Amino acid sequence: MNPWIQETRNGFEMAEEEMNRIEAVPVQGEQSIMVQSDMKAWAVKKGMWPNEPYKDIIVMHAIDRGWLQPNFTGMEIVD
Repeated sequence: MNPWIQETRNGFEMAEEEMNRIEAVPVQGEQSIMVQSDMKAWAVKKGMWPNEPYKDIIVMHAIDRGWLQPNFTGMEIVD
């Protein structure tokens, strides 16, 4: 009697596909890619790219877009 994996059409390929599905790895999403693209265009326009440290560009881009505001955490309750 053959093991169940050998009785399937392409046992090894199916097992490999299952492993890839079960052990999925994170991927970058479309929104993240768009924000990075917008941030780079913004940094080039401001003359920061490629001389400014990347972490500083991230913070300055967020401040310029209004995403970082003083005394605001995003967890406030609005009535």
